[in-house]
Amino acid sequence: MLSTRRLLRVRLFFEGALVGIFTGVVVAALRFLLDEADIIRPIIFIYVNSIGRIFFAGGVMILLATILAKAVNFDAQVAGSGVPQIKGILQGRAHMIKPFRLLAVKFFATVMAIGAGMSLGRAGISVQFGAAVGNFFTKIIYADNKHHEAVEGNFLLTAGAGAGLAAIFSAPVAGVIFCIEELRKRFSQEILIAAMTAAVSASFVVKIVFGVRPVFETITATPLNVPSVMTGLDLEMVTQMSATPLKFAALFILLGTVCGVVGAFFSKALIFSLDAFDRLKIFGARRFAIPLLLAIPLGMELPQVLGCGNVLVDELLITHTALSLLLILLAGKIFYTLICFGTNAPGGLFLPVLVVGALLGNIFARAGNALNFFTADWITLFIIFGMAAFFAAVIKAPVTGSILILELTGQFEHLTGLIVVSGVAFMVSDLCGGEPIFSALLERSQNKKKPSSSESK
Repeated sequence: MLSTRRLLRVRLFFEGALVGIFTGVVVAALRFLLDEADIIRPIIFIYVNSIGRIFFAGGVMILLATILAKAVNFDAQVAGSGVPQIKGILQGRAHMIKPFRLLAVKFFATVMAIGAGMSLGRAGISVQFGAAVGNFFTKIIYADNKHHEAVEGNFLLTAGAGAGLAAIFSAPVAGVIFCIEELRKRFSQEILIAAMTAAVSASFVVKIVFGVRPVFETITATPLNVPSVMTGLDLEMVTQMSATPLKFAALFILLGTVCGVVGAFFSKALIFSLDAFDRLKIFGARRFAIPLLLAIPLGMELPQVLGCGNVLVDELLITHTALSLLLILLAGKIFYTLICFGTNAPGGLFLPVLVVGALLGNIFARAGNALNFFTADWITLFIIFGMAAFFAAVIKAPVTGSILILELTGQFEHLTGLIVVSGVAFMVSDLCGGEPIFSALLERSQNKKKPSSSESK
């Protein structure tokens, strides 16, 4: 006879696989639609080249803003990234009443918001979708057993959340680590079993649909032909590049410091943006119309800052962008992300954070190259390290960020370097007063007073 705990683990293994499969299907559909939007959106903005077409585009954006407002009013959990909501549920501070309704409405709203060009991510949304799938199956499987629903419900919700992250990035290990490091903040064999089977199953489904193509398509195709300074030095290559290991270690620490400072500012600015919209009493369709209408001039003059930004990262890895344009893209991406996130529209933070980190890493590398600290061969490495460092500074999950970048690049020899630069960014952000953004958003939502009915109209 199997013990009760062993039976629980067996159930979680199969239930986690079931949740992962369905999460993979949902996330694959979301990724497909948003990838298509990234292709179609620039083509559409090419034709917005006259006063009449600009006014027509404005009318379409206002219509989309109205639909988004109705979606958020229909279900409050449709708003925002989804990760703070999941943390609140796991902490017993919130409940997911109707997971299928949430899944359907937020899927539709997210495709509209990001597809139209709002600078928001799809990974946080995928996390919430996976959690909704886990909650949905819990209610079905244990409809007549409240004890099992309470015990296993949180395990499947957590596993589904990790599966969502694993599916959107094709990074199952990062999905598992995210469950432990960010969502639960504790380890147990039950969480590990459910999260592992769900993450692997979800990633498998996505790979069936997309093959081995990652979210950042050029990362795995761009070799990091540089010595790993932090792990196993190739002294001959270092000598050829007229540098010392200590110099490169110092550069990685400096990059982590820069990302930590900017990350702390970015985290505070996100909360400030949300508060600013509330203080100005901008609610309903007017709230979403601001970034959507702003997308029109940006789409005509600076289309790279629209959408999630994964296409921009691909461009950074394969093109030599002028430093002046990089600075404009950095300022534009930060500014537009703050505006979009401040509306609390359906959309996450992971991809915009990674994009800003890539821009910071690129600018840092270009400056170092101009000062002859290293050759241009190192630029790709600094872009990728910048992504991990900025992720650690804002999300405050350095291990998840490091593992995520490793799975995206396949360059496991840089593990120690990624952990060092992420750890420095984490510490510097903390010293600058930066809080874990999802925890800060959860606290804000718990403390925020609900707007009056007149404000919601």
